[in-house]
Amino acid sequence: MIGRLTRAVLVALVVGPVGVTAQEEIITRGNQAYQEGDYESAIEAYDAVRQNGFSSAGLEYNLGNAWFKAGSLGRSILHWERARRLAPADDDVLANLELARSLTVDDVEPLPTFWLTTAVTRWVDLLPRATLRMVVLLSWLAVTGGVVVRLLAGGDALASAGRWTFRIGLGVLVVFGSTFFVRELGVLEPERAIVMVEAVPVRSAPAEEDDLTLFQIHEGTRVRIDERTGAWAEVVLDDGKVGWIPLDAVEVI
Repeated sequence: MIGRLTRAVLVALVVGPVGVTAQEEIITRGNQAYQEGDYESAIEAYDAVRQNGFSSAGLEYNLGNAWFKAGSLGRSILHWERARRLAPADDDVLANLELARSLTVDDVEPLPTFWLTTAVTRWVDLLPRATLRMVVLLSWLAVTGGVVVRLLAGGDALASAGRWTFRIGLGVLVVFGSTFFVRELGVLEPERAIVMVEAVPVRSAPAEEDDLTLFQIHEGTRVRIDERTGAWAEVVLDDGKVGWIPLDAVEVI
């Protein structure tokens, strides 16, 4: 896929000094630079938007594209993974990740996942982030609206409508509200990171001794961080291998 760019709908996480319109103009300049083959300028533009407190799956997707074209496999995978977290079902993001992983040195075969964990994860990731927020908001409005109608209703029919609006809204709110908080708090998502260096030895203990080396992992490989000790991290690969690497060799997704 790689080549498609997105307008990158902005979600304000922190209100910065530059407005949404200005951020969209920066993204437009970044897209133009990308199309002209000036990938470094495109990266600078997209990063400027991120540094100002805005984020979206589209923006992370664009950054992944630009870094891939600039020759950085690790950073392209990092940003596509961030895009996947924001839009788990996006076909373009998933296709790019599949392509990029096929280019990594390490051939890591993931361990099978318990079916219940897989089912819950698929449910949590079912809706895009913005859609899930909208569903939660509308269900909350239905709950509060139903209560107000019941309190102010002048007749049985109106009171009944308010009661059913409240019940349906509450049911939807419980289901999708809990899903929203599980997703936002990352309850089911362990801390993962991407290897940013060409190669790093994985050791049996957090120390520099070469005789502790178990194996090596390479740029672009995804790991799970289970523990931190000073400048070291205990990581687990998707195939279950465990060891210690320097924290500065990876960047957290």
